[in-house]
Amino acid sequence: SKSITNFYQKNSTYFFKGENNLENLRKIILKENYDYIPILHKSMKIFKVVELKDCEVSKITNKKTSGVKNIPVIIMAGGLGTRLKPFTSILPKPLIPINNKPIIRHIIESLSDSGIEKFWISLNYKSVLLKSYFKEVELKEKIKFVEEKKPLGTIGAVKLIENKLAKDFFITNCDTIIKTNYSDIYKFHKKNKFDLTIVASLKKYVIPYGVCEINKNHALDKLNEKPNYDLLVNTGLYMMRKNLIDLIPSNKKYDINHIITDLKKKNKKIGVYPISSDSWIDVGQWSEYKDA
Repeated sequence: SKSITNFYQKNSTYFFKGENNLENLRKIILKENYDYIPILHKSMKIFKVVELKDCEVSKITNKKTSGVKNIPVIIMAGGLGTRLKPFTSILPKPLIPINNKPIIRHIIESLSDSGIEKFWISLNYKSVLLKSYFKEVELKEKIKFVEEKKPLGTIGAVKLIENKLAKDFFITNCDTIIKTNYSDIYKFHKKNKFDLTIVASLKKYVIPYGVCEINKNHALDKLNEKPNYDLLVNTGLYMMRKNLIDLIPSNKKYDINHIITDLKKKNKKIGVYPISSDSWIDVGQWSEYKDA
């Protein structure tokens, strides 16, 4: 809702038609980590746009993501998946298929595209089915399991592998598919010295009704017809320092909102890393699952 003049890149890189061949443009994109380079007519109108996807993916991946190769990821996959019933009465939520692959395979591939190789998967509900799936497929990623003897909430299982984690690590829900540069999240987390970083996405919510604004005498001041709000919502992906595991109780249910509350009480630093709404989807509810 603000003017674009405060935000847009005023000194962007561009070329005129005929100045460079595609191979040279690819080299520039790879060297400078550009997402796009516009090609213009002499009249300054766009002829075409050369995009990141036009370049060699392997080179881009190696350049951008080498910093997260040894950062482990914990995928919290032990929940009941009640929002996806009746599917989850038979299958664990991570095995619900999207385009002929289970959700958890999409999550792992998205993370490994950024160079991440080490994965822990927490198990509880229908754990035998999940482990059987991973026995049947061949993955280049290193996957280990941590089994909850009872449900430990959205973060409680991390306590079980406290001695096996690096200084910083990612945690993700098993119903959130995110396409982003995880190396950038790691750099943001380290540069700002955050104890916990929450990855959030801008979402537009439209109230499908006229909303009444009233004064203290209950008289109508204004009727807003179908107002909309832009909100930063939690995607279910986090980066955390290892020392925060000390706050997690042993063998008790403990959710992410509990640790956030505890961190706020202790005046710890919590960061929010924003991504675009096109970069993630929450497949844990039917409307989003169908979109996926």
